[in-house]
This record gives sequence, structure tokens and C-alpha cells, in this order.
Amino acid sequence: MTQEQLQSFYTTRRSAFSESLSSITKKINLISNIRLATAIAFLIVIYFSFTEHNLLYLAALLLAIFVILVRRHSILFDEKTHLENLVALNDAESKAATGDYAPLSTGVEYIDPHHPYSHDLDIFGEGSLFQYINRCNTLGGKRKFADRLLAPLPSGESIYEQQQAIQELSALTDFRQHFQAAGKEMDEQRDDRAQLQAWLAQPAFLYGRPVYKYLLAIFPVVTIALIILAFFLPAIKGYAILSALAQWAILGFHIKKINAFHDYINRKKNILQKFARLLHYLQHNAFKAPLLKRLSEHAHEADAKVKSLASLVSSLDARLNAMTTLVVNSLLLYDLQCVYRLEKWKANHAEKLLAWLNTVDEMEVLGSFGTFAFNHPNFQYAAIHEKLAIEIDQLSHPLIRENERIANDLMLGNKQSVLIVTGANMAGKSTFLRTIGVNLVLALSGAPVCAQSLRCPIIYLRTGMRTADSLKDHQSYFYAELNRLKTIMDELRNDKPLLILLDEILKGTNSTDKQAGSIALVKQLLPHPCLAMVATHDLALGELQTEYPDRVKNYCFEATIENDQLSFDYKLKPGLAQKMNATFLMKKMGIIPA
Repeated sequence: MTQEQLQSFYTTRRSAFSESLSSITKKINLISNIRLATAIAFLIVIYFSFTEHNLLYLAALLLAIFVILVRRHSILFDEKTHLENLVALNDAESKAATGDYAPLSTGVEYIDPHHPYSHDLDIFGEGSLFQYINRCNTLGGKRKFADRLLAPLPSGESIYEQQQAIQELSALTDFRQHFQAAGKEMDEQRDDRAQLQAWLAQPAFLYGRPVYKYLLAIFPVVTIALIILAFFLPAIKGYAILSALAQWAILGFHIKKINAFHDYINRKKNILQKFARLLHYLQHNAFKAPLLKRLSEHAHEADAKVKSLASLVSSLDARLNAMTTLVVNSLLLYDLQCVYRLEKWKANHAEKLLAWLNTVDEMEVLGSFGTFAFNHPNFQYAAIHEKLAIEIDQLSHPLIRENERIANDLMLGNKQSVLIVTGANMAGKSTFLRTIGVNLVLALSGAPVCAQSLRCPIIYLRTGMRTADSLKDHQSYFYAELNRLKTIMDELRNDKPLLILLDEILKGTNSTDKQAGSIALVKQLLPHPCLAMVATHDLALGELQTEYPDRVKNYCFEATIENDQLSFDYKLKPGLAQKMNATFLMKKMGIIPA
């Protein structure tokens, strides 16, 4: 599918959902008008029913119609919100197909200059891999997606499971988009889950105490029985009133704890209802991939339970109506009944609730990768093997537009474990290192890669490209770079398998010192279980191939100067670069005389 076809696909879907939205909006307006007319008719009928009592039957009918219309209006309004989200996300996908990712989240909050590779590879931030792929809407989903890009999955089996799930989801556009649209309705705050977890950890003050189990079961029955008897036996009236007052006395003893309990959980009702809806979407699909089946089974178990929790919280909200709470707390110990049931729910399901919410997070991550796979049907899934070697055919950077990509092959490992990549400024060295890094991140996340084929082991990625200084830590750029290199060497000495991508290392010292240090570092890499690529302008590093012909290989990106014009083909070639362009460019720009 070309970018033009992809844009057309999403534009067509946007138009279809826009038409449905227009139809729903008309229905909502019609029902609003009918509801208003019904309310006016009800008031008129009530007025005349004072003289014509038979009209009360009509009033009851009008009231029932009004309640039905209110419910129907609420359902249609939810559908309208859902359709608005579908229109918005297809509009965003249509723009993304043209290279405009502005509507999508950048993940800037996850930028960490000290991470082993994410800052160097533009994993987060404006124009990042996160912005390109992420379609998560919950905070937990975004965090899980960020974590997926920050470390490889632990085994070939887990990667294969992810690949199966992503491949299946890539064909389920309707499911992915409806799930994503439901996620856009979330108004999750940063501390919501932490507060839920704190609530789950709070000890119960009613449930688990036998006295309250029997009190809440027997006292309301006794009170209601006394009130009924009082209609027939006036002498019982005092006992009925006393029983109702006793309920209020019991309630008063616990009112401070009840108010705090209600205030805490009430703020989570909406988010619980939204999560229940996402779980409902998830459980109604007959998936084939084992991972998706497991998530669907978790959702099936969770759907009813999370809904019941939200329903119990809504029941407790009834106490906010003064007239309602006056009646039900006089008869049923209502507030205590609600708290008891919520504590019982918590005792039975507390350990599972956060796991259920994590099910939603995982599906959002898989859905994001599924959309990525759908948008790039020519991308391929990596084959994971045991040997310390990376073999790639026709590798490109996924963030470069399709008509601008230049593909290269790469064989790294077996005998050639360190590649020295030389070349002129702007020839493509840094971009090629980032291309390898980004595609490895995708491969070890189970996502498709921008290559014809990619075979690699489970390997940990380490980079040194744009090390940052730190005024806060009183750390210079050069010292920060040395720290990064020390960390890499410490990991290698512990036999951790690494893919190391270094670009112009030791830039903070003089050229002689830089050359000697770079050569010494490459020699230190050779005895350890690692693969490395070192991009440099320093051709002296190329002499290492002569000294270590079975371990070090030279490759380059060449520049071409013809008719006083500079050009690049961005193709990786064996050998050392023969042409540099700094002096040419300085003359061309008038910095130095031609």
C-alpha cells in the first residue's frame, strides 16, 4: 500500500464516520425536542389532574416516556462521543500518511539523556519513533509502550508471541480503531492508579467483622417489620421510630470514615467505567494468536467484575441526595451496606484489579504496533536466532518517507564483529547507525522492521552518539562520554551480549589523543561478546582491519563532487572513504577563499 493509498483509506473511513456522526447528532436533537415536549406535557397534565384524577394515568405514562427518552439520549450521546473520536483518529492517521504527526503524542515526558540508547536514537520527543507508532491513550498504556521501546523482550518465544498478536491485529482495523476510540474517552489522571492501589491496600473497617455481617442483615429487616406493624398496631410506633433512630446512631458512629471512603473512591468511578468499556470491547473478539486469547480471557473475567465495582460506587453516590439518604439510611443502614459491599469486592478482587487494568495497557501496546504493521505492509518481522550475528537485507529507517529511503544490506558478526564506518560529512554515517538501532528496537519488541529480512539474537543495545553534559551533576561533555564508555565496558566484562553503536567518540579532546583513545577502545571490544559499529572521520582507525583481519572490517559512505556539485548516494560500501568534503563546503559557502 502506497502512502497515497493509505491516506485515501483513512480519508474514506473518516468520511464514513462523519456521516454516521451527522446522523446521530440529528437523532440527539430530535430526542431532545421530544423530551422537552414530553416534560411540558407532563407538567400540563399534572396541573389538570388536580381536577380530573384520571389524568394521573396519562401523567405516569408521560413520565415513563420521559425516562426512556433520557436513557436513549444518554446512549446516543455516548455513541456521538465515540464517533467523534473515530473521526479524529482517522483524521490523524490520514495526516500521518503525509508525514504530519503533529496530532500524535510525542512521548516527551519519557526523554532520558542517560538511557543507554533512547536519546541517541530519537525514541521519544518531536519526530520520534514513539510519536510515529504510539496509539495508546491510557497513561498506563503509554508507559508500557515506552517501556517496550526501552528494553528488549526477554526471550525468542515472547517476541514470537508478540509478532503473532501484532500480525493478527494488523488485519483488524475496525477492532483496533474502536478500541482506540474508547481509549480516547479516558480522562485518566497521573495519580489515579496509585490512588486506586492505595485504596485497595486500605484495611477494611466493616467487612470481615462478624458483628457487621449480622447487623447489616438483621437490623434493616427488623426496622422495616416494625414500621409495617406500626400501621396496624399503634403501640409499635415508638419502637419503629426508635429502631430508625438507632440506625442513624450507628451511622453517626462511622460517618467520618464513610465520608472519607466515599470521597476517595467516588473520584475513580468514571475511570473504572471507562476501563470496563475497554475490557468489554476486548472480550468480544475470537482471536487466534495465543497472547490475544489470554488477554481476551482476562478481559472476560474482568469485564463484569470492574463493572460491578463501578456500579457499587454509583450506588454509594445515592447518599449525595439528601431526601434519598434520609429514607434509605433510616430503613436500610444504606451507607454501611454500600461500604460493606465495596470492601467485600475489594477483599475478593483487589489482587486482580491492577492486573486487569494492565490487560488494557498491553492491548493498547499491541494495537499501536498493529496499526504500524497495517500502515507498512511491506515491513517484515525479524527472525530471532542464537548466534551472535545480525544479518539484514535492504535495511532502511522507518521514519524516512518511503520514496526517500535508501536501503542497505548489513552483515555483522561471525568473523566481522566490529565495523569501522568512515565517510564525509552528511554522507549518512550517523543516520545508518540510527537506522540499525531503531530497527533492532522494533525487532526485539516483536514489531515489523523496515527491511526485507532481519535476523538477530536477543542482544542489548548501547550507543554513544550525542552524550549530554550536566551542569546539575557538574559533569562536562567529555566526562559524560567517558562515563558512558565505562558503563559499556563494565557490562562487557560481565559477559553481557551488546550491540554497540558509536559515532565520533572522544570528540572532547585533541585529534592525536582522540585517535589513540579510539583505537585503544576498539581493541578493548574485541575479546568480549559484542557487535560494534564505530562511525568516524579518522581514517587511521581503518588500519585496525590490517591488524585484526578476522574481526574488524572497513565500510564507508562516499561523497561525489562533479561539476562543482556535491552529492551522496547513501550506499554502504566496503573499504575506507576516499573523499572528504569539509574544505569544499567551506569554500562553497564563502567561509574560506576558493
